[in-house]
Amino acid sequence: MTAPNAPAGGQRWYLRPRVALPAVGLLVIIMAVNVAQRTVGRSGDPRLSTYSTQPLGARMFYETARRFGWRVEQRKTADLPAEPGTVTAVLDPVVPLRGPEVHALLDHVRAGGALLVMLGDGVAGLADSLHVRAGNGLTRERHQTAESEGCPPEKRGLINSRLMTTIWPGDQVALYTMEFRGPVPGSAVPFVALDAPAGRGAGRSYHAAYGFSYGRGRIVVGADPDLLRNDAIRNCPYGLDVAAMQMLAYLGENGRRGRLVFDEFHQGYGQQSGTMSAIAAYLAGTPSGRTLAGLLAAGIVLLLAAAPRLIPPRDPERIERRSPLEHVDALGRAYAQVGATRSATARLVRGVRRRVAGGPARADSDVSDDAFLDRAARDAPRIAGDVALIRRALHDGVARREFASVGAALEHLELSLTRI
Repeated sequence: MTAPNAPAGGQRWYLRPRVALPAVGLLVIIMAVNVAQRTVGRSGDPRLSTYSTQPLGARMFYETARRFGWRVEQRKTADLPAEPGTVTAVLDPVVPLRGPEVHALLDHVRAGGALLVMLGDGVAGLADSLHVRAGNGLTRERHQTAESEGCPPEKRGLINSRLMTTIWPGDQVALYTMEFRGPVPGSAVPFVALDAPAGRGAGRSYHAAYGFSYGRGRIVVGADPDLLRNDAIRNCPYGLDVAAMQMLAYLGENGRRGRLVFDEFHQGYGQQSGTMSAIAAYLAGTPSGRTLAGLLAAGIVLLLAAAPRLIPPRDPERIERRSPLEHVDALGRAYAQVGATRSATARLVRGVRRRVAGGPARADSDVSDDAFLDRAARDAPRIAGDVALIRRALHDGVARREFASVGAALEHLELSLTRI
């Protein structure tokens, strides 16, 4: 018996697993090495704080300035240094500067101080006062020969190891440009030259930071916080460490390295006031706030006066009643007008029965008036005539004169029964 013949076409050699799988793996490696990753290594705390040693922090700038002879200080309070020659660094704060703080910073510079600012959302008010802004497009830095001197030579190999840790595409610095919203000051000194963006004229120069005079002091404004970040300064070929020290040298009084204060309060360090504290400070510390507080207090008083109560108040109900004597007099006049001697006699008899009910001659409440009179005549024989008069007035009615005698007879009856 012979084996069956294989198909005429057979399996193509490049579809075989031992050939296709290594080829796909090699292709993945080549793509991973050559495709630039813009954010590789840029993670962690995004604040440009001198306390942060993470890639986006500014601790390396702090340490470099200290080693160059600056008396560095990290301030975690809202107050500003009073010394005129002090350099204050406000680096893209996360807590926005308020209007009074911007005014105090500029007054400090006018009095002979210096200011280093990195633009961001937290210094929008300061940027507006200085008439500066960050440009829209990213451009690439032109590496200067002086900025790259002293850097260790790069080790060349089959694969450039820096491609795995690059910050910007192509391993070249990309920063925002600094622009003035108006004429450029005559004292402006540029820092960190940039290439002209695509589509714009090459005759104009672009820079990432500018320094200029302001009153008796100086200010340096950087458009991009990446100028001072740890992962940018630590790469020697970028040359940003040299540019950072050049900006500080410009701010130093007559080239001297004096006191450099970093504002860490607006980076979120120190005791921060909450929302309620800020509201209380506004209502108590500003004229408009005090006016608003007075209006709020008046509105609350008005609301309390006009608001419905859970239990509405009620006036006590008072019913005017007649005195007993007045009631008896009125009832007597009514009976006299209609000649109701029987009704009047019946009421008088009931009154007598009620008053003598607890005495020796107890009158049961369930017996009739006739039975009561029969018992009274039996107990007190001497008032038999009075009892007969009362009985006749009770059943037949009597004249008005005789009715007065009925009253006297009832009085004799009551006195006789109470003396038994």
